[in-house]
Amino acid sequence: MMPNIAVGMFILAMIALVWVLQKREFDQQMATLARDVQWAEQTLRLNLQSDQEFLQELAREAVDEQMGGAKFQARAMQYLKTNPHLPAIVWVDADKIIRYAAPIETGYWNAGEALAPRESEQGFSAARNSSQPVYGNAYVRERGGPTLELFVPIHRGHNFLGAMVAAYPVSGMLRHLVPAWFSEKYHLSFTGAGNLLLAENSAAHPRDESLNYSLSFDPPGNGMQLQVTAYRIETSLAKTLPILLIVGLSLLVVWSLWSLRNNLLRRIRAEDALRAESNFRKAMEESMPTGMRAIDMRGRITYVNSAFCNMVGYTQEELIGVMAPFPYWSSEDLTEHERVLQRSLAGEAPLGGIESRFRRKNGESLDVRIYEAPLVDAGGRQAGWMASIHDITEQRRARAELEASHQRFMTVLDGLDAAVYVADLESDQILFANKAFKNIYGYDTVGCNCWQVTSVCHPDPARFMAEARKLAPHQTPQELHDTELQNSLNGHWYQLRERAIQWVDGRVVRMEIATDITDRMNMEELNNQQSERLQQTSRLITMGEMASSLAHELNQPLAAIANYNMGCVNRLQANDYRPEELLAAMQKASAQAERAGKIIRRVRDFVKKSEPNRGAVQIDEVIEEIIGFAEIEARKAGVRISVVVPADLPPAYADKIMIEQVVLNLVKNGIEAMHATPRAERELAISARANGKDFIEVKVADRGHVVLVEQTEKLFAPFYTTKPEGMGMGLNICRSIIEFHHGRLWAVANPGGGSVFSFTLPVNPR
Repeated sequence: MMPNIAVGMFILAMIALVWVLQKREFDQQMATLARDVQWAEQTLRLNLQSDQEFLQELAREAVDEQMGGAKFQARAMQYLKTNPHLPAIVWVDADKIIRYAAPIETGYWNAGEALAPRESEQGFSAARNSSQPVYGNAYVRERGGPTLELFVPIHRGHNFLGAMVAAYPVSGMLRHLVPAWFSEKYHLSFTGAGNLLLAENSAAHPRDESLNYSLSFDPPGNGMQLQVTAYRIETSLAKTLPILLIVGLSLLVVWSLWSLRNNLLRRIRAEDALRAESNFRKAMEESMPTGMRAIDMRGRITYVNSAFCNMVGYTQEELIGVMAPFPYWSSEDLTEHERVLQRSLAGEAPLGGIESRFRRKNGESLDVRIYEAPLVDAGGRQAGWMASIHDITEQRRARAELEASHQRFMTVLDGLDAAVYVADLESDQILFANKAFKNIYGYDTVGCNCWQVTSVCHPDPARFMAEARKLAPHQTPQELHDTELQNSLNGHWYQLRERAIQWVDGRVVRMEIATDITDRMNMEELNNQQSERLQQTSRLITMGEMASSLAHELNQPLAAIANYNMGCVNRLQANDYRPEELLAAMQKASAQAERAGKIIRRVRDFVKKSEPNRGAVQIDEVIEEIIGFAEIEARKAGVRISVVVPADLPPAYADKIMIEQVVLNLVKNGIEAMHATPRAERELAISARANGKDFIEVKVADRGHVVLVEQTEKLFAPFYTTKPEGMGMGLNICRSIIEFHHGRLWAVANPGGGSVFSFTLPVNPR
């Protein structure tokens, strides 16, 4: 009996022992689960608080008008690249219209659209009414699945300007914010109102439903729960151990001892795993670039990581256990530091963090941003506060440099005399205008339609050299037009240059630069008037020099007319005539009168003042007219004139009187240049030919003194002359006339001795 009782007592003792051990193991697993959940919760909250702080920083920059669409895109895209759990950030204005989206095509929202659906509008309204960051209700989107949204309001004073909105796919929060080891160890799920399953990490592994933890996730709250269930560890030994102990202990005590040994070994392995996990967690904290500091409820430092020690220059031994005032506090801000600490201990730390200034051990100052979060012990009680501390010294310096650079850029643009504006291609809205532009068109032009603003002075878009709206960013910059226009309102002349360029946000825009050229246009008009008067004076001087020759030329036909008329009178008085003889004499007198009239008409047309009248001009007719003037001088000087002009030479596009002036001047110069040439060699050759299909070339070659190479350009300079009595303006006027016709005038040495002057004239209008 006693052995049976002893065996029975032993079996009962073993059963009790097994139950106690299993209960203890279960409690340890529950404690481990609670610690792991709390750690994962803190990790999630730190990431959400970091996202919230970033959105608040964007909101402040938007309020201070430091940020436009391009800067928002750059800042948001940079943050999104380093935070894959956050796929999209948008800027929504007060009318619930999405102003900017990052990325531009988010798949969640698009710029210009209204905020939707209803759940998003509710979160937006809650942020506007509370003036605080608000998480909206989790809901299922058509694209992206269950989604949670964070709304950070933008206020300037009491004016609500809109909100910065971030989208959190619930599945992305599990995938990116929860450590991999945690997901491998536990089954995680987010549930919404009514236990609606929003996301879970895996449903394939078997779960131990007895080891589960439910956490009310607040923030964001709104009925959202985090469910954590341990995966079941399938071991045959764990299943059969109680039965084997009950049956086997009555037969083999050794087997029970062996089983107990196995249980102890399993416990040791579990403790080693927990220790390794703790070491891993500590290694992660030590490797973080963010400074971490924990204080208890009395304000005593209980933990600092390596990043914080490196930040302030103190060791862990010098910081742990220290009460306020802390050694890294700036002496100038002790009162402010004390006030912030008391607010943190009272649970009043702001969600968006605070900015402060610390002092390193070596005396250097650094700017920091501090985020506070409650620190909870294993029993769920608050044990203090954990702070993440970020060094923002370089960030502040970069921001100050960026602001200074922007100010310098604006100072340069506003200091330009030229008016500059940039307009959007699609809406024609003015995106930027400098001070000179605003002085002309008004200081409220930015945001207006550029064609309406510049209606008094803008080119016809149909005459642009390229269709700007069809240009891709890689095809910029590209010239669109360059023209001169008069402002119909103020009468000023402007040179308008317009280019297609790439704007700061990557799109193609139009930039126009208007330079006031009124003074230059007035000067050109005055120069043209002076040139016309000088040309007419030159023609009058030429006629004055040829006056005696013209008088002699006129005397010949006039004397012939008088002789023919007197002969006819004498014949009539003597009644000794025949009609055919009188008719022949009168016909000869009429021919001489026509010759005299032609000479006078040539002189009158040559010296009269008239506006330039360009049209089709036959070069052979011009040369014939000029020879009519010059042949008298040529005969007196013993110069032979030869003309070679092809019959099929096309007409030139020019002013006939101006070209006659050029040819006459060159012919006279050639005749005068041969006064020292032997009489038998005095020959002046005038020729014309086609120079390509667009120009006609005319040459005047003499046998006078040779033009030296160093003289070729001096000959056309004002007041330069090789003649003792010359004024030095003839060739200069000739070059001005030819260049006015878009031609060219030059001189070279004649291979046979003398000089060759050549000029070109266009065939078609230019």
